[in-house]
Amino acid sequence: MDINFNKINKIQKYQDHHLKGCLSLFNTNTPIYFAKGEKLLFKNYLQTNHIHYYVLLKKNIIVASGGYGFNKKEKTIDLTWGMVDLNLHKKGYGKALLNYRIKKISTDFLNTNITLNTSQKTFKFYEKFGFQLQKITKNFYREGLDRYDMIKFI
Repeated sequence: MDINFNKINKIQKYQDHHLKGCLSLFNTNTPIYFAKGEKLLFKNYLQTNHIHYYVLLKKNIIVASGGYGFNKKEKTIDLTWGMVDLNLHKKGYGKALLNYRIKKISTDFLNTNITLNTSQKTFKFYEKFGFQLQKITKNFYREGLDRYDMIKFI
């Protein structure tokens, strides 16, 4: 299902032909928001079958992406690999994609809490959407890039 939120932008489910664009998007956010060593993890994730991952396109160029998955152990939904092109932060793309994912989750997984891990660089963005900080792990991703575990109670 494609979602058009104006004539230039749309959100659609990730497909194999989006791989190169998603990796380019990742590169724009490295090393500020992601550690270099995470790129292979991201690529492997994208090549996994049956993922819930989405891309936001502006004039057919990927400007944001993000997904989610069911965590069987915790019985929560985990947000995965959310990112916006570094040159396009604070333009509403992250907000649009996060709202889209939350809406899909609330439709497909009734009354299921949503979790994520992020860093000190972006946790305040998620707080605006009702996510609460649960735990901080210093230098988790790399020296100077801490892990912030967050939850949105549904």
